[in-house]
Amino acid sequence: MKPSMRTDLDAIHRPKPTVGTATGRHLSRYLDALWHHRRVHAVCLAMSSTAALLLPVECVCCQRPDITLCPSCARALRAACLHPQRVEHRADALPVNQRHDPMPVIAAGSYDHELAAVILAFKNHQMPALGKVLAPPLARAVYTAVEQLADPGRPVVLVPVPTRLRAKAKRGYFPLGVLLVRMGRSRVLPERVLVGHLVRYGAWGQFTSAQKGRGKRARSVVRGAMEARDTPLLSRLLAVEAQVLFIDDVLTTGATLAEAQRALAVSGLPVCGAVVLAATPAPDPDGDVRSPRSK
Repeated sequence: MKPSMRTDLDAIHRPKPTVGTATGRHLSRYLDALWHHRRVHAVCLAMSSTAALLLPVECVCCQRPDITLCPSCARALRAACLHPQRVEHRADALPVNQRHDPMPVIAAGSYDHELAAVILAFKNHQMPALGKVLAPPLARAVYTAVEQLADPGRPVVLVPVPTRLRAKAKRGYFPLGVLLVRMGRSRVLPERVLVGHLVRYGAWGQFTSAQKGRGKRARSVVRGAMEARDTPLLSRLLAVEAQVLFIDDVLTTGATLAEAQRALAVSGLPVCGAVVLAATPAPDPDGDVRSPRSK
């Protein structure tokens, strides 16, 4: 029987209910009582204090000690991502159609304050565990994009914008891949949405420099860096007349999305838009991302 899909986009944060036989439920109650015993609590508190002393951590937003993301910053991040919005007007290098309309893009939130700090820590500070905080907002943005941008009678394939091997080796993981795996395991995506890695960097594109912090003219070097992957999935998607929805982490000028669409154009799959975790105006040469709120 096909497993049911969770309709609650925040279900990622909630543990699955315990289901089993009477013996299993009895054992579960026994372990629950043991875990909440005062002596066990004292041992856990001592171990937590020791871990905080040996491996100190602090909130990535407000620098509160002994916690990666404090409850107040987590609430502020969730509040900032409650209503995904169209952001294609913020990027001046997005591809345009025959009517000169830019590719529609929906973002989970704005790239500032708590969301910017969490994304930076997740991508560049080796904190993949923060993916559990970023996956629900991204899933909500995917839902909005499918409802507003996609043809309701055709399946949708999420195509993640690729990353260079050098960046993946430096981090040790693919940030978008971590988020997509979390969303897939939690079954929060619509049934007609599947994930397909159909675009990659070519041999030349692996040696181009990163696009972060560049303006529109400097980002033109990314053109020609990507290529479509010839996989069996591609022929199956063409048979069912699927439509492509690109997915990326941060939108700046839109040059990377334009290159991804150019590379995938040879496949014949139509592109209905893109969804990103956060969007920010194109940075100037002397600019930088806005810092989190001071607590």
